[in-house]
Amino acid sequence: MRDFSSFFERYGWPSNKGSLPFCIGHRGASGHERENTLEAFQRAAELGAEMWELDTQLTKDGVVVVSHDDHLERVFGIDRRISEMTAAELTALESVNVPTFEAVAALGRRTNTGLYIELKAPGTGPLCWKHLKEKNQRFACLGSFDAAQVRELREAGCDYPLSVLIRVGHDPHAAGDEAGADILHLCWERAGERPQDLVTDELTQRAFGQGREIVLWHEERPAILTDIMKLPVLGICTDLPDLMRPAARDEKHGRQG
Repeated sequence: MRDFSSFFERYGWPSNKGSLPFCIGHRGASGHERENTLEAFQRAAELGAEMWELDTQLTKDGVVVVSHDDHLERVFGIDRRISEMTAAELTALESVNVPTFEAVAALGRRTNTGLYIELKAPGTGPLCWKHLKEKNQRFACLGSFDAAQVRELREAGCDYPLSVLIRVGHDPHAAGDEAGADILHLCWERAGERPQDLVTDELTQRAFGQGREIVLWHEERPAILTDIMKLPVLGICTDLPDLMRPAARDEKHGRQG
């Protein structure tokens, strides 16, 4: 297994947190609870996830909230956009529970869970970075599919690890260079029946040689998950953290091995 101690020391991440690769609850435990809600994040922590992947949007009055989509239709069935509402208006919507980034970060501190922040709306990166610095919350990473958002943080002197998310068919090394990223996040879950075959020794060794770590897509197929958990990667996203951390699941439900 790869030695991540220098990475953890450089960024102030805990050196004795759980197992590697880290289990990163994708939008929380989104296979069990509504995605990107405090309930989903709490459930992921209870199921043993070391980190949560979360998405950022921006309200009309400049408050960072946690939602994959700007539009509320897919998740909540409401024809409204986060970017067109104030935070107070969003909070007042019935049957909508979109948490603020500050609330999720506070839950992360209480549960000792890391934040793997995917920046969606432009402008959210500097605000998240500022909040994390104010709280001295070091166990966090900021990243995006948008290389420009990652590069903005790099050039501003962000002292948190930065990740660039990479779609199937795109060159991960070129994306890493463009973004100035510390982590290559391979979003290759749709790359056929065996996406793990794309994570070659050549790819990983080149990334490591350039001083970069690797995080893998959200995976819920047990056989593939078993394979990729053997790879020398920093973390793996999953909607079902209990697939990666069955001991935590069994302990929670009082079952014996």
